[in-house]
Amino acid sequence: MQPITKKPLVLMRHSSVLKACTVWSWVLLFLLASVAQAQEARKATAASYLERGVSLAKKGEMNMAIADFGIALQFDPNYAAAYSNRGDLLYRKGEYEKALGDLNRALEINPRLVEAYVNRGAVRSQMGDRDGSISDQNKALELNPRLAMAYHNRGVARHDKGDLEGALADFDRALKLDQRIVETLCFRAMTRIRRHDLDGAISDATRAIKLRPDFVEAYVARGASRQLKGDMQAALPDLNRAIELDPRCADAYFNRANTWRAAGNLSRAIEDYGRVIKLKPQSADAWAKRGLLLLEKGDEAEAQRDFAHCLTLEKGREKILEQEIQAIRKTKLFGRQ
Repeated sequence: MQPITKKPLVLMRHSSVLKACTVWSWVLLFLLASVAQAQEARKATAASYLERGVSLAKKGEMNMAIADFGIALQFDPNYAAAYSNRGDLLYRKGEYEKALGDLNRALEINPRLVEAYVNRGAVRSQMGDRDGSISDQNKALELNPRLAMAYHNRGVARHDKGDLEGALADFDRALKLDQRIVETLCFRAMTRIRRHDLDGAISDATRAIKLRPDFVEAYVARGASRQLKGDMQAALPDLNRAIELDPRCADAYFNRANTWRAAGNLSRAIEDYGRVIKLKPQSADAWAKRGLLLLEKGDEAEAQRDFAHCLTLEKGREKILEQEIQAIRKTKLFGRQ
């Protein structure tokens, strides 16, 4: 009998394993390719929603744009640009805490996203964190030294901190890079008012109005400058125009009240200060100024109520307010003699 030949079981098993590995390798490659394709498809969809959101934002459709940026993030949760853009729109809507959260997330994902630093700096400025705002704008300018809005935003933060020279330098740089930023012209005008450069302020505000004839803040700045120069006839039309464009602009009413007061029309000044109080009840200035005019007119009880309310808002004002009250009393006493 022929000896029984043993089958090369090991070899056959090895061959089977190779075949199985080859099959599973192809399956794995197919799955990986499918996952990659799915990820790319999701990113492409996210990009399309981002693009549509940007287009809607340019048309002023902020809520719809915010919704699109949110959908983009559902498809790509690490889409830094979507967080940054949504944060910018939330900032414009005044939802500062939400905006800050989005912009922080954008910068966690992409620490070199310049726009997110610019926008976060603007949010921090509105929330009272001037130093944080300046830090963000500095970072943005490190990444892009020719970014006009970063200079503008840093100038605003410096203006609010009382660094008028630093603010002016930043506004000058911003306008060298882009002469058509009306917000920068207006802020530079306000800074010049505080430095008593009234002609420079009027020039800046006039340039802003030429660029954007419906820019409320520019009319307010020019009207205030003209009032401080003593040109009441030119100041009133500017402030009236600001109120026509925005009947809820408290600054316009406040400056028009100052103009009426300087012109000797106390009744109309009192009326405008009252409008400021309705629009901005936290304005200690408006309560104090209306109280002083009521005192000047002889309405002691109403004046004292305004003074009391002013001091609940700004307790540190007591000394200067008392000096103003005594000055009016002396004037009235002198007038009677």
